[in-house]
Amino acid sequence: GIVEHVTLIEFDTKLRADQVLQDKLNSLSNATVITHALSTEVVGDGSQVTGLKYKDRATDTEHTLELSGIFVQIGLLPNTEFLKGTVDLNARGEIIIDERNETNVKGVFAAGDCTTVPYKQIIIATGEGAKAALSAFDYIIRNG
Repeated sequence: GIVEHVTLIEFDTKLRADQVLQDKLNSLSNATVITHALSTEVVGDGSQVTGLKYKDRATDTEHTLELSGIFVQIGLLPNTEFLKGTVDLNARGEIIIDERNETNVKGVFAAGDCTTVPYKQIIIATGEGAKAALSAFDYIIRNG
């Protein structure tokens, strides 16, 4: 509803977003999904982006997609491996927290994209950090 056309380029062979989001994307007439693609170069004319080069990982063929802008999103798993066996993690490795950012271990709080808080955005992680700090302060005050 904002741009003329959107092309989503995915490195993997399939999308991994929630199915409801994939269904919405697939229902849009102005959206194209390209999977199994390795982005190799952002092309520009010196003042703006004009294209993106990518290689089809299945056929090894190179393509150039003409476009007028890009949004880079790189999904990562949280770096919480060192916490296994210490606090509860979900299947994706996110730290499970409650509404006060407390983990299953009393007095241990967590915030940011490594937690189960939805909407992984900088502004949300910042607010969650403030909330975790206030919750930790409250915990210390009440428990010595």
